[in-house]
Amino acid sequence: MSEERKESLAGVPVFIDRIEEGLAVIVLSEDDEFQFDLPLRYLPAGVKEGDHLRLNFQLDSASTEATRQRIAALKKELTKDADPDQMNFKL
Repeated sequence: MSEERKESLAGVPVFIDRIEEGLAVIVLSEDDEFQFDLPLRYLPAGVKEGDHLRLNFQLDSASTEATRQRIAALKKELTKDADPDQMNFKL
């Protein structure tokens, strides 16, 4: 496994710059110009300003596939009465 991939699995280093009205202002440790707000309910209990965290992302293949299937079903429902050439497509 490459070093870059190992770092990716370990997470992106971030820190909590401040907490305002139930939102934590999260700053990327490696790029302090990039920040975003996140509701405290998504963070570990007891976090406070100045705490450093690791941000991890995971692919959710099951959710992706479920969304694709739901969209396909909706598309089929919307076009079920349409002519084969899709000339009278209804929204």
